[in-house]
This record gives sequence, structure tokens and C-alpha cells, in this order.
Amino acid sequence: MTAPDGRMRRLADCVAWMDDDLDEHVSQPYKDQPLAQDWARVAKAAGEVGEAIEALGAYSGQNPRKGVHGSPDDLLAELTDGALTCVYAIQHFTKDAEATIEILLS
Repeated sequence: MTAPDGRMRRLADCVAWMDDDLDEHVSQPYKDQPLAQDWARVAKAAGEVGEAIEALGAYSGQNPRKGVHGSPDDLLAELTDGALTCVYAIQHFTKDAEATIEILLS
């Protein structure tokens, strides 16, 4: 990324910090399995998509047995979780926050 503006720099710093935090606070046996870490980051992103789908179903009343429950805010929160989890998965593989942001912007 060439000459990031202040907002992009802050975003890149936040992405790098969160990735470091996620890596730091796992057990040693997990740290010893890099491939497991790769799979976990990608699987977590897929799981968050499922939660967003469930939130949409709840909010839209897709299941007549359960009725309408949840809210637009619940759906947006799940979509946000999914989006951020995908960003952190990208960062896990790049280990370069500026490259991660560049990927997002491309």
C-alpha cells in the first residue's frame, strides 16, 4: 500500500493488533499446530456466515414455528462479526496489515 492515509493506517494497526492478540492468547498445543490454526481461522469465518444466515431467518420469520424474533441490529451484528472474522483470516495468512488492507481494497 503506498502512502496510506490516516484512516487506513489506523485500520491496519487495528487489524495487526487483533491478529497478534488472537495468536497470543491460545494454548501452546494449538500454537504448535500451524495448519490447525489456518483451518480454524477459515472455519471460523464460515461459521460466522452461518450465524448471519440464522439471524436473517429469525428476523424475517423464515421458520413459522419459531415466529419472528431478533432484530435488524442482530443481523447487522452477525454480518459485522462475519466481515471482521474474514479480515482477521486474511491477516492470519499475510501477517502484513497493509497487505491485508490492500487486498480488501482491491
